[in-house]
Amino acid sequence: MQIHNTTFDNLAAVEIVTPRARMVIVTEIGPRIAWLSGFKGKIETRNLLFWDAPKKYQRGDWLLRGGHRIWGTRPLADETAECYAADNAPCTVRVTKRGVTITGPRMEAYGVQKSLTVRVLEDETFEVESAVTNVGDMLWSGGAWALTATLPKKGTTYGIPLGDGTAWDLFAIVVAKTWGGHTTLVNDPQLKLTEDNLIFTPKGREFKRMVQAPQGLIGMTDAVEKITFLKQSTYDPALRYSMNCNLAIYNGPGNFMTEMETLGAERTLRPKETARIVETWGLRTAVDWAKAKKVKL
Repeated sequence: MQIHNTTFDNLAAVEIVTPRARMVIVTEIGPRIAWLSGFKGKIETRNLLFWDAPKKYQRGDWLLRGGHRIWGTRPLADETAECYAADNAPCTVRVTKRGVTITGPRMEAYGVQKSLTVRVLEDETFEVESAVTNVGDMLWSGGAWALTATLPKKGTTYGIPLGDGTAWDLFAIVVAKTWGGHTTLVNDPQLKLTEDNLIFTPKGREFKRMVQAPQGLIGMTDAVEKITFLKQSTYDPALRYSMNCNLAIYNGPGNFMTEMETLGAERTLRPKETARIVETWGLRTAVDWAKAKKVKL
């Protein structure tokens, strides 16, 4: 494993390289993971993440940019104005033996601060912790929301394993028909359900589904690279989640990006307390979501 400073899109960054993958985390803004690729022998795959180098997509002064970023969910509102703040300002960096912690600036208007910690585990998967800390002197309520913007190519499919295999095996799907000027179809041909998986195949139409999926696993299969990117987090049914869901998929118009989203539990934070969501990221041989019975990271 190697960790060193680099630049990405003319931004200061940290690069982590293992025998299985290469990850680049920008530090001059964010915090954001901008690049994730895998190695098949000596051949490196393309960047599986979407990155908006031309800075085409924005909301006011906020730039989408892409990659993996952190939002804060709020009780009774999964998106708020603060989601679009402080993502494009300089961060502080602390490199450790097996990873890096990158902390964004204090969001003065909301009294919180975002941080991203990446660690390489012994099996060469990545532990990715997205966190929101109350740095003010008042209460803050909400949860950490980890959004990973991927770049779908022809034949790319996304999957979420459904249920947990118990005798009382339940899952739920929430459909946002309209939100913030966006729309999605209820009867969308891009979506397919099998007995085991929710499958999304991008076909150019805007799409969003929020899912309560006990396994906490979501993945992307690149048909060209023949590789699957999986990320998984722990789901606790006793805790409160935005819209009662812990995962979501969003597809931008024209397939410009597809987001794999993981939602952490919401809680009240006292000063200096932190809401965090810890994911495990891994790359593996391509998963056929239509045939897969049990997908494991």
